[in-house]
Amino acid sequence: PEVSSSAFTRLTAVGAAAVEKMSESVDGVLQELGTAQQVAAGEDSADILALAAYEGRRIGAVSSSVPKIESAVVLMRERGDRLGATGLEMSKLSKDVAWCDRELSMPMDVLSSALLRCGRRTKRLGLELGAAISPFVIQYRMCRYEQMAFADRRSVLKRRTEARSKADGRAAKLMMNQSSMAYPGTLDRMETEAAMYDEMATEVAKEADDVALRLQNEVGRIGALRVKQWDFSMKVIASGFKEACAENAAIWESALEAFKREFPDVNIPEASAQEGGVPSWHRRHRLLSATPRDDGPIVRF
Repeated sequence: PEVSSSAFTRLTAVGAAAVEKMSESVDGVLQELGTAQQVAAGEDSADILALAAYEGRRIGAVSSSVPKIESAVVLMRERGDRLGATGLEMSKLSKDVAWCDRELSMPMDVLSSALLRCGRRTKRLGLELGAAISPFVIQYRMCRYEQMAFADRRSVLKRRTEARSKADGRAAKLMMNQSSMAYPGTLDRMETEAAMYDEMATEVAKEADDVALRLQNEVGRIGALRVKQWDFSMKVIASGFKEACAENAAIWESALEAFKREFPDVNIPEASAQEGGVPSWHRRHRLLSATPRDDGPIVRF
C-alpha cells in the first residue's frame, strides 16, 4: 500500500525534534559542567577544575549514547514481537490452505515454525540486553546527581567568597578606625564584629574544602564502580549477541534443510565459497565499478 506524504512529514518532524532535543541536552550538560563556570564561581583547586572538565565530556557522551542503546534494545524486542506475530499469521495461513492444498501449505508451515522460533529467541535476546545495559542506565541517571554535586560546590564557593569579602571589609574598617583614634566602645564592637565575620568565613572555607573532598571521593568511587560494571556488561552483551546469532543461524539452516527434505526437486542456489558468499549481482557490480573510466583512475577492491 502507498504511504501518504504527510506520514513522512510527521516522521521527519519527530526525528528532527528528537535530534534537536538531544543536542540541546548535551550542550546544556557541557555548559553546566564546564571549567568556565567553576572558575567564575571562584574555583581555586586545580584537581576540581580538571575533574569538572573530564566529567563534563563524559556526561555529555553518556547523555547522548545511553538513550540510543535503550532505543536499540526496544527495537530488538519489537523485532521479536513482529517475528512472532508474522509466524502466527503464517501458521494460520498454512492451516487454512492445508485443507485444500497440502503441498502448498508445507513450505508455509516450515517458514512459520522458523519465524516463531526466531521471534522467541530475539525477544529473549531483548530481555537479556535490557538486563545487561542496566549499569549504563544507572550511570545515565546518576549524571543528574553529579551535576547537582558540582552545583553545590559552586554554591559553597560563592558563599565562601562573599563571607571572605565581608570579613575583609570589617577588618579594613577596624584598621581605619584604629588609626583614627575612635572611641574605645566603638573599637570593641568593631573588633567583635571583625572576629565574628572572620570566624564565619573560616567555617565556610572549611565547608568548601569538605565539599571538594567529598566530591572527589564520590566521583572516584562511582568511576571505579563504572569501570567494573561496564566491563562485565559489555562481555555479557557480546556473549548474548554471539549466542543469539548462532541460534538464529541454526534455526534458519534447519528450516532450509527441512525445505530441502520436503522439496528435493527444487534447485536452491547456494553461495560459492570461492567468492566469499557474495551474490552474483553484487559481483557484477564490483566488476563494473572496477572498469577503467575516462574521468578517474581504475578502482580496485
